[in-house]
Amino acid sequence: MRTVHAYLAILAVFVRASIQNELAYRLNLLINLLVALVGLGNALAGVAVIYAHTSTLHGWTLNQTLLLLGVYTMVSGLLTVFVSPNLDQLSQSIRDGTLDFTLLKPASSQFLASFQRCVIWGLTDIVLGAGLVGASLARLSQHGGATIARLVPFSLTLVAGTVILYSLWTMLATFAFWFVRIDNLTTILHGFYAMGRFPVDAYPLWLRRVLTFVIPVALVTTVPAEALTGRLAPLVP
Repeated sequence: MRTVHAYLAILAVFVRASIQNELAYRLNLLINLLVALVGLGNALAGVAVIYAHTSTLHGWTLNQTLLLLGVYTMVSGLLTVFVSPNLDQLSQSIRDGTLDFTLLKPASSQFLASFQRCVIWGLTDIVLGAGLVGASLARLSQHGGATIARLVPFSLTLVAGTVILYSLWTMLATFAFWFVRIDNLTTILHGFYAMGRFPVDAYPLWLRRVLTFVIPVALVTTVPAEALTGRLAPLVP
């Protein structure tokens, strides 16, 4: 328990330092907020275009797809806050030799490499995504399409999927020990993750298998959304 408290204290220091750094460039913070709003608006526009020509997308209704988009946006924000900046920096540290400073500190090297930098404006995506999930859940509940009881399997699958994606990203970052640059690998991962804004059922069979078993995007977005809407039958009675 004391160790957990110590790491939480370290994390609080990292977050506080990141907030101070972001507030030093307030215009940049406002621009990033605008970018997040525009990004969500574009995603909503894409969903609107699809459902202007159909009532369901491989069995997914409009509200269910919006809920999935909210989950995608939330996880994107979480990746922006912690995972992406730190693991990209890890690759750079391996290349230029500054990783030694992290390894010599009296704390878990993986913890320091994963959380020492926080991009606070990524919280915007988390808040926007949570709002979209809440609004979609409220509309689905009115039609009996979702219940509060499903929040438990939703939370479990969301946490599990996020941890799996973090683990995959960490594995790719460690490739920098053997290869000079791995920027292309992380770019490919970003591209595959962007597919998670739509239900994995909408893709061809071969791509569904890739997004489930190779790069498990489906476990991060589609599966939690299915758990919350009752489409994931084994987890929801």
